[in-house]
Amino acid sequence: MTPRKLHPNELYGPGIIILSNITSEICDFIQTVSQNGTERILVLAAKRATIAGDDAWRILEAGASDILAWGNLPDPDRVIAARFKRWHEVDRLVESPLVRDHLVGQGQTWKSLLRNLVEVACFTNVPVLLMGETGTGKELAAQLIHRLDQKRNNHKQVILDCTTIVPELSGSELFGHERGAFTGAITARDGAFATANGGTLFLDEIGELPLDLQVQLLRVLQEQTYKRVGSNTWRQIDFRLICATNRDL
Repeated sequence: MTPRKLHPNELYGPGIIILSNITSEICDFIQTVSQNGTERILVLAAKRATIAGDDAWRILEAGASDILAWGNLPDPDRVIAARFKRWHEVDRLVESPLVRDHLVGQGQTWKSLLRNLVEVACFTNVPVLLMGETGTGKELAAQLIHRLDQKRNNHKQVILDCTTIVPELSGSELFGHERGAFTGAITARDGAFATANGGTLFLDEIGELPLDLQVQLLRVLQEQTYKRVGSNTWRQIDFRLICATNRDL
Protein backbone atom coordinates (compact mmCIF):
# COMPACT_ATOMS: atom_id res chain seq x y z
CA MET A 1 0.00 0.00 0.00
CA THR A 2 1.34 3.40 -0.98
CA PRO A 3 0.69 6.18 1.54
CA ARG A 4 -0.88 9.36 0.23
CA LYS A 5 -1.46 12.83 1.59
CA LEU A 6 -5.03 13.37 2.78
CA HIS A 7 -6.95 16.36 1.53
CA PRO A 8 -8.56 18.49 4.28
CA ASN A 9 -12.01 17.83 2.79
CA GLU A 10 -11.57 14.12 3.58
CA LEU A 11 -11.16 14.69 7.32
CA TYR A 12 -14.07 14.74 9.76
CA GLY A 13 -14.47 14.53 13.54
CA PRO A 14 -11.95 15.40 16.27
CA GLY A 15 -8.32 15.11 15.26
CA ILE A 16 -4.71 15.50 16.39
CA ILE A 17 -1.98 17.37 14.56
CA ILE A 18 1.62 16.82 15.71
CA LEU A 19 3.99 19.65 14.86
CA SER A 20 7.76 19.89 14.76
CA ASN A 21 7.65 23.50 13.59
CA ILE A 22 5.12 26.19 12.69
CA THR A 23 4.58 27.29 9.09
CA SER A 24 1.90 29.33 7.35
CA GLU A 25 0.88 26.15 5.51
CA ILE A 26 0.10 24.48 8.85
CA CYS A 27 -2.22 27.31 9.88
CA ASP A 28 -3.91 27.26 6.47
CA PHE A 29 -4.40 23.49 6.78
CA ILE A 30 -5.93 23.79 10.27
CA GLN A 31 -8.26 26.54 9.08
CA THR A 32 -9.42 24.49 6.08
CA VAL A 33 -9.97 21.36 8.15
CA SER A 34 -11.90 23.24 10.84
CA GLN A 35 -14.15 24.79 8.21
CA ASN A 36 -14.99 21.36 6.77
CA GLY A 37 -16.46 19.76 9.88
CA THR A 38 -13.44 18.97 12.05
CA GLU A 39 -14.20 21.66 14.59
CA ARG A 40 -11.99 20.35 17.36
CA ILE A 41 -8.32 19.90 16.62
CA LEU A 42 -5.77 19.13 19.30
CA VAL A 43 -2.32 20.41 18.35
CA LEU A 44 0.67 18.66 19.93
CA ALA A 45 4.13 20.17 19.86
CA ALA A 46 6.69 17.39 19.38
CA LYS A 47 9.23 16.71 22.13
CA ARG A 48 11.83 19.12 20.82
CA ALA A 49 9.42 21.68 19.44
CA THR A 50 8.44 24.87 21.17
CA ILE A 51 5.55 27.14 20.26
CA ALA A 52 6.00 30.86 20.82
CA GLY A 53 3.11 32.95 22.04
CA ASP A 54 2.44 34.57 18.64
CA ASP A 55 2.49 31.18 16.91
CA ALA A 56 0.11 29.76 19.51
CA TRP A 57 -2.38 32.55 18.81
CA ARG A 58 -2.07 31.94 15.06
CA ILE A 59 -2.90 28.26 15.56
CA LEU A 60 -5.87 28.98 17.82
CA GLU A 61 -7.19 31.66 15.47
CA ALA A 62 -6.93 29.17 12.61
CA GLY A 63 -9.36 26.87 14.41
CA ALA A 64 -7.43 24.63 16.81
CA SER A 65 -9.20 23.86 20.09
CA ASP A 66 -6.08 23.54 22.21
CA ILE A 67 -2.30 23.28 22.10
CA LEU A 68 -0.28 20.92 24.26
CA ALA A 69 3.49 20.60 24.58
CA TRP A 70 4.35 16.91 24.54
CA GLY A 71 7.41 17.34 26.73
CA ASN A 72 5.36 19.04 29.46
CA LEU A 73 2.77 16.26 29.75
CA PRO A 74 3.40 13.82 32.64
CA ASP A 75 1.34 11.09 30.96
CA PRO A 76 0.67 12.08 27.33
CA ASP A 77 -1.43 9.04 26.39
CA ARG A 78 -3.76 9.51 29.34
CA VAL A 79 -4.07 13.27 28.80
CA ILE A 80 -4.93 12.84 25.12
CA ALA A 81 -7.40 10.02 25.82
CA ALA A 82 -9.10 12.14 28.49
CA ARG A 83 -9.42 15.05 26.09
CA PHE A 84 -11.12 12.90 23.45
CA LYS A 85 -13.38 11.33 26.07
CA ARG A 86 -14.40 14.82 27.15
CA TRP A 87 -15.18 15.81 23.58
CA HIS A 88 -17.29 12.66 23.13
CA GLU A 89 -19.31 13.55 26.24
CA VAL A 90 -19.79 17.09 24.95
CA ASP A 91 -21.12 15.73 21.63
CA ARG A 92 -23.52 13.44 23.49
CA LEU A 93 -24.91 16.32 25.53
CA VAL A 94 -25.21 18.62 22.51
CA GLU A 95 -27.53 16.06 20.91
CA SER A 96 -29.49 15.46 24.13
CA PRO A 97 -33.07 16.76 24.64
CA LEU A 98 -31.82 18.96 27.49
CA VAL A 99 -29.88 21.05 24.98
CA ARG A 100 -31.89 20.52 21.79
CA ASP A 101 -35.21 21.43 23.42
CA HIS A 102 -33.78 24.55 25.05
CA LEU A 103 -31.84 26.17 22.21
CA VAL A 104 -32.83 25.62 18.58
CA GLY A 105 -30.60 26.39 15.62
CA GLN A 106 -28.77 24.97 12.63
CA GLY A 107 -25.38 25.11 10.97
CA GLN A 108 -21.76 24.51 11.93
CA THR A 109 -21.40 27.85 13.71
CA TRP A 110 -24.46 27.13 15.83
CA LYS A 111 -23.22 23.64 16.69
CA SER A 112 -19.83 25.04 17.64
CA LEU A 113 -21.55 27.54 19.97
CA LEU A 114 -23.51 24.74 21.65
CA ARG A 115 -20.33 22.73 22.13
CA ASN A 116 -18.64 25.71 23.77
CA LEU A 117 -21.60 26.27 26.10
CA VAL A 118 -21.75 22.61 27.09
CA GLU A 119 -18.00 22.33 27.66
CA VAL A 120 -17.87 25.47 29.79
CA ALA A 121 -20.91 24.40 31.82
CA CYS A 122 -19.86 20.81 32.47
CA PHE A 123 -16.09 20.97 32.72
CA THR A 124 -15.24 24.38 34.17
CA ASN A 125 -16.25 26.70 36.98
CA VAL A 126 -15.16 29.91 35.27
CA PRO A 127 -17.19 33.12 34.97
CA VAL A 128 -18.86 33.52 31.58
CA LEU A 129 -19.44 36.63 29.46
CA LEU A 130 -22.15 36.35 26.78
CA MET A 131 -21.99 39.04 24.10
CA GLY A 132 -24.59 39.67 21.43
CA GLU A 133 -27.35 41.91 20.21
CA THR A 134 -30.61 42.26 22.11
CA GLY A 135 -32.93 39.32 21.44
CA THR A 136 -30.26 36.79 20.44
CA GLY A 137 -30.93 34.46 23.38
CA LYS A 138 -28.22 35.35 25.88
CA GLU A 139 -30.50 34.67 28.84
CA LEU A 140 -31.48 31.28 27.38
CA ALA A 141 -27.79 30.44 27.04
CA ALA A 142 -27.24 31.41 30.68
CA GLN A 143 -30.13 29.19 31.75
CA LEU A 144 -28.65 26.27 29.81
CA ILE A 145 -25.24 26.69 31.46
CA HIS A 146 -26.92 26.61 34.88
CA ARG A 147 -28.97 23.50 34.05
CA LEU A 148 -25.92 21.62 32.76
CA ASP A 149 -23.73 22.52 35.75
CA GLN A 150 -24.18 19.51 38.04
CA LYS A 151 -22.44 21.30 40.88
CA ARG A 152 -24.95 24.16 40.86
CA ASN A 153 -28.19 23.15 39.16
CA ASN A 154 -29.75 22.06 42.47
CA HIS A 155 -29.42 25.65 43.69
CA LYS A 156 -30.93 28.89 42.48
CA GLN A 157 -30.13 30.84 39.37
CA VAL A 158 -30.55 34.49 40.33
CA ILE A 159 -31.20 36.92 37.47
CA LEU A 160 -30.45 40.61 37.94
CA ASP A 161 -31.01 43.17 35.19
CA CYS A 162 -28.40 45.87 35.71
CA THR A 163 -30.49 48.42 33.78
CA THR A 164 -33.16 48.33 36.50
CA ILE A 165 -30.84 48.92 39.45
CA VAL A 166 -31.24 52.31 41.15
CA PRO A 167 -27.67 53.74 41.31
CA GLU A 168 -28.02 54.79 44.96
CA LEU A 169 -29.04 51.24 45.93
CA SER A 170 -26.81 49.26 43.57
CA GLY A 171 -24.47 48.15 46.37
CA SER A 172 -27.40 46.85 48.39
CA GLU A 173 -28.79 44.93 45.39
CA LEU A 174 -25.57 42.92 45.13
CA PHE A 175 -24.14 42.87 48.64
CA GLY A 176 -27.27 43.20 50.77
CA HIS A 177 -27.39 45.54 53.76
CA GLU A 178 -27.71 45.68 57.51
CA ARG A 179 -30.51 47.42 59.36
CA GLY A 180 -29.86 51.16 59.52
CA ALA A 181 -27.15 51.07 56.85
CA PHE A 182 -28.88 53.92 55.02
CA THR A 183 -32.13 55.87 55.15
CA GLY A 184 -35.02 53.46 54.69
CA ALA A 185 -33.07 50.33 55.64
CA ILE A 186 -35.45 49.33 58.43
CA THR A 187 -34.53 45.63 58.22
CA ALA A 188 -31.47 43.63 57.17
CA ARG A 189 -31.64 42.18 53.67
CA ASP A 190 -29.71 39.64 51.61
CA GLY A 191 -28.42 40.77 48.23
CA ALA A 192 -27.93 38.86 45.00
CA PHE A 193 -24.62 37.35 46.18
CA ALA A 194 -26.21 35.62 49.16
CA THR A 195 -29.30 34.55 47.23
CA ALA A 196 -27.17 32.96 44.49
CA ASN A 197 -24.82 31.21 46.92
CA GLY A 198 -24.18 27.67 45.70
CA GLY A 199 -25.85 28.40 42.38
CA THR A 200 -25.52 30.86 39.52
CA LEU A 201 -25.73 34.65 39.37
CA PHE A 202 -26.72 36.07 35.98
CA LEU A 203 -26.08 39.79 35.56
CA ASP A 204 -27.84 40.99 32.43
CA GLU A 205 -26.44 44.10 30.71
CA ILE A 206 -23.32 44.11 32.89
CA GLY A 207 -22.04 47.16 30.99
CA GLU A 208 -24.68 49.27 32.74
CA LEU A 209 -23.32 48.43 36.21
CA PRO A 210 -21.44 51.40 37.73
CA LEU A 211 -17.67 51.05 37.25
CA ASP A 212 -16.91 51.15 40.97
CA LEU A 213 -19.26 48.21 41.49
CA GLN A 214 -17.60 46.33 38.63
CA VAL A 215 -14.30 46.68 40.49
CA GLN A 216 -15.90 45.42 43.72
CA LEU A 217 -17.48 42.53 41.82
CA LEU A 218 -14.07 41.46 40.54
CA ARG A 219 -12.71 41.39 44.08
CA VAL A 220 -15.65 39.27 45.24
CA LEU A 221 -14.90 36.77 42.47
CA GLN A 222 -11.21 36.67 43.36
CA GLU A 223 -11.60 36.41 47.13
CA GLN A 224 -15.00 34.67 47.30
CA THR A 225 -15.92 36.90 50.23
CA TYR A 226 -18.05 40.02 50.63
CA LYS A 227 -19.55 42.30 53.28
CA ARG A 228 -23.08 43.60 53.47
CA VAL A 229 -23.48 47.37 53.24
CA GLY A 230 -23.12 48.67 56.80
CA SER A 231 -21.45 45.49 58.10
CA ASN A 232 -17.91 44.66 59.20
CA THR A 233 -18.41 40.90 58.88
CA TRP A 234 -16.93 39.05 55.91
CA ARG A 235 -19.12 36.32 54.44
CA GLN A 236 -18.02 33.39 52.30
CA ILE A 237 -19.65 33.03 48.90
CA ASP A 238 -19.55 30.46 46.08
CA PHE A 239 -21.43 30.94 42.83
CA ARG A 240 -20.80 30.91 39.09
CA LEU A 241 -21.10 34.36 37.55
CA ILE A 242 -22.61 34.72 34.08
CA CYS A 243 -22.76 38.20 32.56
CA ALA A 244 -24.40 39.38 29.36
CA THR A 245 -24.12 42.56 27.35
CA ASN A 246 -25.09 43.98 23.97
CA ARG A 247 -22.21 46.45 24.13
CA ASP A 248 -18.60 46.14 23.01
CA LEU A 249 -16.88 46.17 26.39
